[in-house]
Amino acid sequence: MMTIHAFGHTRSYEMEALLKLFIPATQFSFSIGETPELPDGEYLSAVLEQVSDDTNRLTCRTAWNGQTHTQSALLSAAVQGNDLDREISAQLYPQLCEISGQTLPWGMLTGIRPVNLLRRFTVRDGGLQNAMDTFRRVWHVSDQKTKLAARILQVQQPIFDATPPDAVSIYVSIPFCPTRCRYCSFVSNSVSRMKQTILPQYLEKLRDEIILVSELIAAQNLTIDTLYIGGGTPTVLDAAQLADLMGWLDTYILSAPDGKRRIREYTVEAGRPDTITREKLQVLLDSGVTRISVNPQSFQDNVLEAAGRPHTAQDTVDQFLLAKEMGFRNINMDFIAGLPCDTIEGFRESIDRAIALSPESITVHCLSLKKAADFYASLPMPSAQTVNDMVEYAQRMLLENGYAPYYLYRQKNMAANLENVGYAKPGFESPYNILMMDDSQSILGIGSGASTKLIGGQRGIERVTECKYPDEYLRRYDELMAKKRSLVIPKH
Repeated sequence: MMTIHAFGHTRSYEMEALLKLFIPATQFSFSIGETPELPDGEYLSAVLEQVSDDTNRLTCRTAWNGQTHTQSALLSAAVQGNDLDREISAQLYPQLCEISGQTLPWGMLTGIRPVNLLRRFTVRDGGLQNAMDTFRRVWHVSDQKTKLAARILQVQQPIFDATPPDAVSIYVSIPFCPTRCRYCSFVSNSVSRMKQTILPQYLEKLRDEIILVSELIAAQNLTIDTLYIGGGTPTVLDAAQLADLMGWLDTYILSAPDGKRRIREYTVEAGRPDTITREKLQVLLDSGVTRISVNPQSFQDNVLEAAGRPHTAQDTVDQFLLAKEMGFRNINMDFIAGLPCDTIEGFRESIDRAIALSPESITVHCLSLKKAADFYASLPMPSAQTVNDMVEYAQRMLLENGYAPYYLYRQKNMAANLENVGYAKPGFESPYNILMMDDSQSILGIGSGASTKLIGGQRGIERVTECKYPDEYLRRYDELMAKKRSLVIPKH
């Protein structure tokens, strides 16, 4: 097992994140602060030693695959925290590239929001071009990915310009699915086991929390900008339950004193086609929902079977066409590059078929290799190069057919160290997705697994996460709501 060795500092988390860019879905041992002596075997080491009152020496070494590389530099003793992370990565990243023979598309960036980082650099460095130069030179980001981030930044600007001041968005969590997809990394629970027990209790408490949040909004004179119902799969609720939920949101969250609704976007993650019916779609239409997702993940039936999704590609097409026929004018589709049993030919066919259907937006995700290791050890996995080819094909074809990238985020252990990108036709970009990923607007989470993110105030960004699992949410409901009642939402 490879060891991560840190002496004279506590920055081992960033060292682990950097190493996982090269060896995803791997467990490491740690040797932290015990001795400057290097461990046996394979290791990643960063030793910080005092040279004088105002100077430290940082020495980083990689021993891996039969090779050993070392680099050392003198640093000001004032270099700490994130700045020290950057200095450690600057020494270790070239070593890891040399030994592995890999040059990573996002360089030594380990965070999930590279576009947000580029935006900050644009302000700090005096313009987009200077920020792009920093991306390439300091962080070793490829020219292709730097240009992708810059293009997204430019598409997002009108969304930011149109964002109301002192506005917040709402996220409502329905953490239930009819069954669990094998690749899923979200908190979700099979509704077949909970339909007669936890689900009715959960909805009752969810209604109470909606009322509580509405009181916070009124008391602090906030404006609701967007509302997003996700999960799980919200359309796992039956039509009556869905109508109840939409009614509570309309009554307590969306209704203005003058009777007018000014919300910019109202999204429901309809998600799996095996949960969608005409009756449920009518409930969403009648409730004023402006955007839904109907998510194929793949248009290859053998890939869907391997992923544990009990529907066919044609089921997705049928439900998409039904939603269009009923009057939905903003529909998103999700796809995953790197699913087991998929091929470059199959993925290309999926993207081509999606483009032919012409949804307003298409999101291309990359599979989390950690989940793949857990569930697909015996199934054929596309290589890193194949996943990269899939992503490049999707980008090329979507750009050629009138879609533009508008938001991007990364996850740990992603196939080929790539990214998730949302593409949209002009005017159909999702404000919620942009604002949530940019950390530029407070998001009030409602329900199990939802996270409230408060932007501004003394702490900068404060996150308040509710219990991941519905049964724990129910047990601790009073405690959780007591904490939520005390929230003060910062104003910008």
